Amino acid sequence: MRFEKVVILLSYLPVCGAAALAMAVYRKSDRALKMFCIYVLFSTVILLLSLILSQNRINNMVLLHVYCPAGFLLLAYFYKRLLNNAVNKELFPVLALLFVAFSLVNSIFFQNIFTFNSYALTTESILIIILTLFTFLVSLNRNSTSLVIRTNLNTVNWINSGLLLYHSSTLLLFYLSNYLTKFYSLNFNLNIWLLHSVVSVIMYSCFIVGLWKQLKTCP
Repeated sequence: MRFEKVVILLSYLPVCGAAALAMAVYRKSDRALKMFCIYVLFSTVILLLSLILSQNRINNMVLLHVYCPAGFLLLAYFYKRLLNNAVNKELFPVLALLFVAFSLVNSIFFQNIFTFNSYALTTESILIIILTLFTFLVSLNRNSTSLVIRTNLNTVNWINSGLLLYHSSTLLLFYLSNYLTKFYSLNFNLNIWLLHSVVSVIMYSCFIVGLWKQLKTCP
């Protein structure tokens, strides 16, 4: 097996580690962190299903068309609970519904379920970058009551850092993915997705550290 494929397969280990910690933390978490734990578990299921399909040479793009809107819904609710007193409560439901509608329209009329949904993934990354940056700004105010109290601030910062690093690093990749697949060689694209796997490992490693810090603070 080629080195690149081995690295991509090994990148699933921190995903499973984060999922195990999410299950351990879930019952002792507030509503915000519970939603994030659900997001991690949902992501793990989708990624493992994607791996199984790809290993059997079955098109797994349909999973991205499910993961993108559903994953954003979970993260939107996480940030809604986290930033409960910092922004208008109506913003997140409206934002989530608009994004889901956009994703459905994209999947039906522009990028069908058997192709890479680069438009939706790019838009999702931009929205998550904005949410993470805003959360960092709110957390800098030590007197702020906007962040939910039972979620450890260190946990929030690690989760936020992982999401920001991943989505800012892969934004251009998602935007150009279909172009790269069409005009560049298989080896070139494999190396690009190797870089994606490395960034994914960093994100889930941040999740592991954050969830571990939350677990240590649980009574």
